[in-house]
Amino acid sequence: MKRFAFAQRCCTTPSAMWFWCISFVAFLGITLMVRRLWPELQPYGDTMLLVALAAACFVNYGRNRTLHCGLTGPLFLIAAVVALLIEAGVWRVDQDVLWAVVLIGVALAFLIEFRAVGRHSSHA
Repeated sequence: MKRFAFAQRCCTTPSAMWFWCISFVAFLGITLMVRRLWPELQPYGDTMLLVALAAACFVNYGRNRTLHCGLTGPLFLIAAVVALLIEAGVWRVDQDVLWAVVLIGVALAFLIEFRAVGRHSSHA
């Protein structure tokens, strides 16, 4: 059963990275247009960036099954909610702390992917 779960996930490949990059640029463009159309959203730059990152990860996971995108997509989405609360003035948390947590989470997701998928492919 464990092997089957890993068999459905993939490691990062150049084509998966390109697909993620193209998806991210597309979603970032959409968020920039939305911010331009609704000036009330101007203060929510970090929120919109994190939403674009999350959307690119969800799309990439759906297409390429990259394990790290399965981990970082929800991380980016949770971080977007936290950023929204910070930028709206509801929470008083330093944005640098939020971004540090996000960067550490992304690094851990890649480490988990390389160890889990790498270990699985070496036993196949």
